[in-house]
Amino acid sequence: MKSIPWLLLLCLSLLGSTECGITSQWDECGCRWDEWEAWSTCNSECNGRRSRTRKVWLYKDKSGCYFAFSTCATSDMGSDYSSCNTFCHNGGTSNSYSCSCVTGFYGACCGFQVNCGNPGSISNGNLNGGTFNYGSTVTYTCYSGYLLVDGTSSRKCELNAIWSGTNPRCAYYNSCSSGPCKNRATCTNIPDDYQCACTHGWSGKNCDVDILPPSLTNCSSDKYITTTKLTDLVEWQIPTFTDPHDFPIDVTANYLNNEFTFPWGDFNVSYSAVKPSNGLSTNCLFGVSLRPNPCTPINVPVNGALICNNWKTDYGQFCTFFCKESYTVPRGVIIDDFYVCGASGSWTPTNIIPDCSVMVTNLQSTTGYNIGPTYSNCSEYSDNRREMQEFYIEKLSQSDFSYFCEKFQEECIPENVSIQC
Repeated sequence: MKSIPWLLLLCLSLLGSTECGITSQWDECGCRWDEWEAWSTCNSECNGRRSRTRKVWLYKDKSGCYFAFSTCATSDMGSDYSSCNTFCHNGGTSNSYSCSCVTGFYGACCGFQVNCGNPGSISNGNLNGGTFNYGSTVTYTCYSGYLLVDGTSSRKCELNAIWSGTNPRCAYYNSCSSGPCKNRATCTNIPDDYQCACTHGWSGKNCDVDILPPSLTNCSSDKYITTTKLTDLVEWQIPTFTDPHDFPIDVTANYLNNEFTFPWGDFNVSYSAVKPSNGLSTNCLFGVSLRPNPCTPINVPVNGALICNNWKTDYGQFCTFFCKESYTVPRGVIIDDFYVCGASGSWTPTNIIPDCSVMVTNLQSTTGYNIGPTYSNCSEYSDNRREMQEFYIEKLSQSDFSYFCEKFQEECIPENVSIQC
């Protein structure tokens, strides 16, 4: 039997046949396999697939033997597949289909390493470390005279390809070397600056600002002097002003000398020292009070009221008295006189007010007995009390001592009259 040329048939894997193997016509049509072709190139660098094909031969002159691959076998019999390049780079693990990479590597074949890139240099310092892959650490150091501040001195490349921390900077740390602090101050370096701890009396950034006022010693205390004379000589010690920093001082005073003849009254003596270098001043201020000799206390009459001035009592006291209603003084006692105490400290005519010891009777009143001014109620805010105060002001203003009201007009008022009952 004459043979016909063999037909090369290729098995197409896309036919998806579920029936694999040779057909029932294999022997009848004289089918036979050719050798497998060489494997194709692997389709991936790792965990890839490759294929190969083979031919089938058959005779044409037999009835029913059609010139087709399917005459001899199912389509899957013409192709063969296998895994190839079943490996991973950099220690990765392959399951023939994909790679499981070790930490720090990525990619289909684990061929790429996590890299954070150069974290950047710093001024006046060094970046130490030349690899920037995952797990790498770089450190920063500063040149002499500089201090590492802010940021972090050590940074690590992390799995997300970002460096931990932030870049530090090198701050100048030798500012004290120029000696900026003055007047024995202590200098301390701080980043990009310095601090001065000033000694007493100095302030400012460099402790060169004088903050001391002049020092004062021997400032006199207030002087209170009593005298029988209308004027008297008063002496005092001149205060001493000095400056711890030896700057010039200007001293002024309201009295040229350390003595003055004062009249009765209140006076201020002042000395002022000013430092022109800083405008600060120190003052010595004391008072001089010159008064008449103090008056001895005077009695309140029994059954009566003692009425006196309650203003400028240290200059003089002017008193009179009222008897309580239904009482009077013994016959012969003068009722309307003022009892006066002046510079001598002694009362005129006497320092004893007579008591209202005599009961007023109808008989006494009809024989011309001088009863004098009386009151019925001496309690505070009573009408009688107000009448006694007004009576006193009017009587004093018309007396030989009216000058005391004329000199102190604003104080010579009923409200400033003292009443003791």
